Amino acid sequence: MNRFTQWLTRFGALTLTLLLFNACNSNGQDQSKLDTPEWTAFRTLAVRYDSMTAAFEKMEKENPEFAKDPQKFLGDDLQKYYALVQSLGEKVPQDLGKMTDFTGYGYDDLRVVKLAAMVSQQMAPLKKINVELLKIVADADSIRNIKLETAQLSLLDGDLAAGEKYATDDVLSGAEPLQRGGILSSFSQSYYDGNQAERARSYAVRAVKAYGEASVKLAAEENDPARAKQQTQWILTRYASVIAPLMYDIKESGDAPQLDSFVAELKKQLPESTNWNDVQASVNDAMEEIAKDREALGKPAAAWAAHEWLGSKELSLDALKGKVVLIDFFATWCKPCIMAFPHMREWQEKYAEKGLVIVGLTTYQGRYDGSTVTPAEELKKLKDEFIPKQKVTWPVGVEKSGRQTMTDYKVQGIPHVVLIDRAGKVQYVKVGATDFDKTERKIQQLLAE
Repeated sequence: MNRFTQWLTRFGALTLTLLLFNACNSNGQDQSKLDTPEWTAFRTLAVRYDSMTAAFEKMEKENPEFAKDPQKFLGDDLQKYYALVQSLGEKVPQDLGKMTDFTGYGYDDLRVVKLAAMVSQQMAPLKKINVELLKIVADADSIRNIKLETAQLSLLDGDLAAGEKYATDDVLSGAEPLQRGGILSSFSQSYYDGNQAERARSYAVRAVKAYGEASVKLAAEENDPARAKQQTQWILTRYASVIAPLMYDIKESGDAPQLDSFVAELKKQLPESTNWNDVQASVNDAMEEIAKDREALGKPAAAWAAHEWLGSKELSLDALKGKVVLIDFFATWCKPCIMAFPHMREWQEKYAEKGLVIVGLTTYQGRYDGSTVTPAEELKKLKDEFIPKQKVTWPVGVEKSGRQTMTDYKVQGIPHVVLIDRAGKVQYVKVGATDFDKTERKIQQLLAE
């Protein structure tokens, strides 16, 4: 990943994927399968996107100062770039959601349809598109990037076999340490969720090594002491996220020799510049949060504060007793929240008749689509624009004043999903747009009780 790409990723992982994809080489195609007026218009915008991206990357290669502060050199062009990405999202053809078979598509068509899927945050087609792309692209960097992305998509779907098929050692070794650490950490978490602790620990050790390499690389590239300190703290949280659940369970089991062995193996992976005591302190903080989360399980869910309701009459947990309730805490600006919506639509279609009720809860943010808005304006935009555009088919509640409900449910990051059983007790908490298969399995379990 080049420095320009790294800088752009501060605005979200979406840009990273598009830029990585832009690195692929086209072999051309004889005739397009995307020949409707809608796809032709979208393709025109895609060409503009390519042109701007290529120009930015050329500037980076020619000017060493560019990578240090791209915004300084791009000025208004950067805003034009993001406006173009937004336009792409608005012009995605409606039939994309119905496309399931990309066999026989040429490279150019695959590029265009993948770009459409990314800017509209439709994850379902991406793996199939990538499989077809791997039959066409030839350069090593493009193949590695597509395989890495396909592995990540497989992990999101809970398909560990496919994840390991694409995230081979040779593919991972060519990735940036930070990206490699993230993928290995995801494998560890997935095996942990599947009650395969030994494999989870094996991947955790590899993830810690990758994060250690990332910390050394970041330190060498960063001249700002304040930012260097922030990066060090962030890496410590990465260590903790992958280590803490495993260490917590070992401690709970009372297996001191296993704990000592695991810690010894982890210490071997750390760079000399990292003090284990700092890692341990971060892990201890994470284990305290795990203990708090687990303490809430099996206890009555907190009643909701007063909300404005969209798509439903006033709802309360008391009125939903006897149902399995999925609460999705979200915000309109949260891209991972939006990425989770297709899964929730699927769950609603599959399980509503069996007793599942999905409820989206949010608060007034004071902004919408980059503009400052009043509560009344925000509520109207949520109702008239956001909900139809994102195809939110479940009730949405906006807390009338403050964020008491989020506080009661200890929401610190979104999306934050809570599953409540038919008796009104919390049985599952998940933060982030990941582990959808795990969430679905818990839904099935609660519905069967």
